[in-house]
Amino acid sequence: MSASTEKLKILCLHGYRQSAQGFREKTGSFRKSLKKFADFVFLDAPHKVCAEQGGGEDNDQCLGWWFSREDNYYRAVEYSDIHKGFSQSVEHVCQFIREQGPFDGVLAFSQGACFLSLLCAMKKCGDLDLDLGFVMLFAAFRSRCSPHAKYYSPDHVSSVPALLCIGEGDEVIPLEMGNELIECFNDPVVLHHPGGHFLPTQPEQRKVYQNFLEERLAVKKAQ
Repeated sequence: MSASTEKLKILCLHGYRQSAQGFREKTGSFRKSLKKFADFVFLDAPHKVCAEQGGGEDNDQCLGWWFSREDNYYRAVEYSDIHKGFSQSVEHVCQFIREQGPFDGVLAFSQGACFLSLLCAMKKCGDLDLDLGFVMLFAAFRSRCSPHAKYYSPDHVSSVPALLCIGEGDEVIPLEMGNELIECFNDPVVLHHPGGHFLPTQPEQRKVYQNFLEERLAVKKAQ
């Protein structure tokens, strides 16, 4: 591929009670607006969510990155001493990147974005040897699972280039939970939008995404 047509390769992590296919479908407009800059690869989380929890996709398409209860349940706003399945998800993502990478960056939504922010912190403190490139976090938040608390130390502020998109009208992830994550990154691009729990694609937001990816693409071409 010539330098003029080179694109970024971005791994995408879905939210809780979603799937790779469902996330791909929901990001169609988003991806179309960025097709000049990037190709997107979607990965399923390894854990199946009980259909009785409701609110997600159908049956086998309800997946998650970890649970905050032993009965395989997760709720972002709840405090918990449990992070069941988290280490398996870390290995799942690492193996996928080893086999299907390298990736220039990682994009993630909701629980997937919280998970990705933890990977950044784990990399910073030496618990993870993984090249994440850059990250784009949508509806992200600080985990309230106590085993993750150590990763939010001021000593573990991530230097990974980051874009954080936070919905001021998000009824799933309270605004303060999203804002808490800003200080976990060194000089991130922060985009607040008036909408809810989704990837916004209005012209003013698309411009921010395009500028961010254009900068990352320029870095890639210069290497």
